[in-house]
Amino acid sequence: MSDWLMTCIASGIALAAVWFPLYRGMRLCYEAREATRVMEPGELQQRLRDRPLGGMDEPLGLQMLRALAKSLKENRAGHPREFIVDATRQYIVNDYDTHFAARISMYANLLPPIGFIGTTGGLLILFVSMHMSDSSLELGALAIALTSSIFALIGFSLLEGMKLRLYTRLLESVDAVIALERRAEQRQAA
Repeated sequence: MSDWLMTCIASGIALAAVWFPLYRGMRLCYEAREATRVMEPGELQQRLRDRPLGGMDEPLGLQMLRALAKSLKENRAGHPREFIVDATRQYIVNDYDTHFAARISMYANLLPPIGFIGTTGGLLILFVSMHMSDSSLELGALAIALTSSIFALIGFSLLEGMKLRLYTRLLESVDAVIALERRAEQRQAA
């Protein structure tokens, strides 16, 4: 078997090992991107009027607006408005963490150990192949050792970076809802 073919096969094996957690993590990032979409105040109010019952498929900002409106309406205990707003904000952030951030982190954190397993397995094969004097096996083993680490670290960095960006989008979305609520409170006070 040629050295080039052995290297390609070994790199393909390393990429395949990293592919599943990377794919699942990227899919979650796409779903989180839809959930953290920042909506304009007019769009928020329109969607609130059009669909009074929400669902898990709607943006978290709209879910927060629904929960906030319901909590403020049913505030029989006389809790301060800011307390209810902050509690609702924390509820939405916790919901995001549970459904998206923790799962994205789980897939991201699977990648470095997979890369390490590929590296140690590749080096083990390399050491065995040195005693067999098989240069194509040595090259393939070295390819597995290096590419598994590279693919895993790139995937880890990509998922963690996207998770941070999505968290920023979530906070922007939540802040837009809080600003909308504050404007409504000012109109009521006037």
